[in-house]
Amino acid sequence: MLKWAPTAFLLFSVALVPTRAAALAAEPFEKMTQRVIDGYVLPRFEALKMASDRLAHDLAETCAGAPQRLGAVRADFDEIVLAWAGVEFLRFGPLSAMGLPERFSFWPDPRGVVWRQLRTVIAKRDPSALDAASLADKSAAIQGLPALEVLLTSEKRPITADDEDGRYRCGLALSIARNLANIAGGIVSDWGGEQGWRRRMRHAGPQNPRYRTPAEPPADFARALITGLQMLQDRQVVPLMKAGATPGKKPRLPFLRSGLDARYAASAIASLKALYDATGLGANVPPDKKWMPEWIATAFGRLAADVPAAIESSGGTEAGPERERELRFVRFHVEGIRKLVGRELAPRAGLTIGFNELDGD
Repeated sequence: MLKWAPTAFLLFSVALVPTRAAALAAEPFEKMTQRVIDGYVLPRFEALKMASDRLAHDLAETCAGAPQRLGAVRADFDEIVLAWAGVEFLRFGPLSAMGLPERFSFWPDPRGVVWRQLRTVIAKRDPSALDAASLADKSAAIQGLPALEVLLTSEKRPITADDEDGRYRCGLALSIARNLANIAGGIVSDWGGEQGWRRRMRHAGPQNPRYRTPAEPPADFARALITGLQMLQDRQVVPLMKAGATPGKKPRLPFLRSGLDARYAASAIASLKALYDATGLGANVPPDKKWMPEWIATAFGRLAADVPAAIESSGGTEAGPERERELRFVRFHVEGIRKLVGRELAPRAGLTIGFNELDGD
């Protein structure tokens, strides 16, 4: 059983960053930025691009008369979903563009917009939706992963059916896959080049309209970590707790339909831990604060074990006091990491974190 660490940090306010501390840390900031971008960020977006390219390629073969390729398509879908879980919280750089994350994966969707709009498009046999460029101008709800999940998991109306409906559904799935490949390819392209985000983040200064000081890119990394933890809480932990409080109610979780809900959460947690490690925020703390990075490492380990397990068991027996207690521990670990990073480790490293990102408002 994990021992509860001191929880007084939950009451701390955001620390102000002394100018002198920021100046002394300027060179480490630049090194951190290069390390995180080249060793963590870019490889994950490149993996997303490769997964989306494979998906589009295998779907094209499937729709061209090779229904036996559907197994490869579903494996590709699994891969792109797990790759997306590892980057969707990186809301800086190209992914900071308004509406871009929603185009790739429209979630949460409490009103069932994806299903309603997808059903309308299919009923009308809208020919423009079969072109990826035209699809990119339509509603985000039918452009991305959740819409594709519906098409790939339909048993009554499979995309490999040899009739008009099946052919249209396959063409629509292919259009969505190509749209995803275009988005992922655009993200990777936007990171490169003389005007790309990699160069902008590595060359902060007065002439840079987005990053005026070397501390600002690392602040984005810390903010993304906090955002990802908040998303984990909002999209997995809270729905599990609400479902547990209502007998017979199943939680609304991302990619539940395709059976990827637990693996999706596990991929996100692993990527969040990798981001935390890449920043090195826990490396240089005074002796009396050593418990903080040690606690965070243990908490990430607990999340990696407990969140997927809670999701996998959510469709089984009725929730009881034991599961409720386990979920409270999960929430405690998520909150604890968020507060320690945002209110202790990041300010001690000379990084200023905004209130909205820290508080999840």
